[in-house]
Amino acid sequence: MRVWLIGVLAVALYAMPLHIESNEAWVWNAAVQYKKGKTDSAVFAKLAQIKPGTIADLSQIQKAESSLLRLGYFSKNGEAKLYRIANRNRIVPVFDLTDATANFAEASFTYNAENGDFNGLVMVQLMNIAGTARDFSFGGENAKNYRSAEIFYKEPFIFDLSGSLKLHGEFLEYDSTRQRNADIKYFQKLGWEWQYSVGGGYKNDKLFSSLSLGFDSRDKIPLAFKGLFTEIFAEFSKFAAMGLSGEYYQPFFENWTMLLAAKGFGMLPAKNYAKEDLFFVGGRNDFIGLQPRSIRTRAYGLSEVDFQWHGLKNSALHVFGQNGIYRNNPPFRGWERVLAYGLGWEQGISNAGIAIYYTLMQGISPMDGLLNMSVKIGF
Repeated sequence: MRVWLIGVLAVALYAMPLHIESNEAWVWNAAVQYKKGKTDSAVFAKLAQIKPGTIADLSQIQKAESSLLRLGYFSKNGEAKLYRIANRNRIVPVFDLTDATANFAEASFTYNAENGDFNGLVMVQLMNIAGTARDFSFGGENAKNYRSAEIFYKEPFIFDLSGSLKLHGEFLEYDSTRQRNADIKYFQKLGWEWQYSVGGGYKNDKLFSSLSLGFDSRDKIPLAFKGLFTEIFAEFSKFAAMGLSGEYYQPFFENWTMLLAAKGFGMLPAKNYAKEDLFFVGGRNDFIGLQPRSIRTRAYGLSEVDFQWHGLKNSALHVFGQNGIYRNNPPFRGWERVLAYGLGWEQGISNAGIAIYYTLMQGISPMDGLLNMSVKIGF
């Protein structure tokens, strides 16, 4: 048996309430799970980021637990506990987390009733493979004017560091044009909420480098109830593409949560770019009222408010509105405005989930909206 397991068993009789004075106790051993799941003990300790030999700080327990839940590998079973050897003034943090369903197959379908266009997407996601914190996903889209295929892989704790290496590849075909893009990024956590990345790759027949800095304090994934997420991103090749996005969740009445979101991206210097270099926007990730990837633009911005009702178990009712602008098609002599609003429903059922959204654009008939349906099955 490992030393930490012997220690936990030995001090079980000394379980104490979650209260200590500042500088009173030291972390004796790395964090562990109350009932060990598939995740390797050493991997779990690295994910929790609580270092042995440091002064105990109770604020770290909540931050570490929230960070672990945001990974999507675990679900919360009970409150975290501290086990202590009283005569040695040392503690062991123990998290009551169980394995969550981390493998999913997802299919979604978007239909525009106004013009009859559709978009289909299939995605398979494998997370925390064999309890190693490795992630892998692949999938593809098909629409009237384009097709795409995408693959993603994450290797954690590269070179025995606390950071992760992420590889991404994409094939895209649209308007008789084909693209093959590949990039690699190194992600490093700065505590439990901050994270930065550096990377580069090959995109649109050009080499590029990238930087990002993000902050995430959301309390639960995928359905967040409170917290803030924001990220600054920049990409450099023959030009610079950069932007800022953010989401803020605030509970305001019983089972209601308000989401305020904003996003803005642009390319510098301002000029006419090749079509393949532009942002490919539209769909759930940005302009929810437009067909996925239906717009090519060099600059866009949007704001959104979404009232969410969580009155039923594992569900969310969305009432949302979105106001946005984007530079129109080349030669970019003006801006186009997008005003969209609608309803959405998400429902988790055991290891599966369904989502239905119906979005209307300003000035169109209520029967000519955009319908988005998706099914997600865990295995």
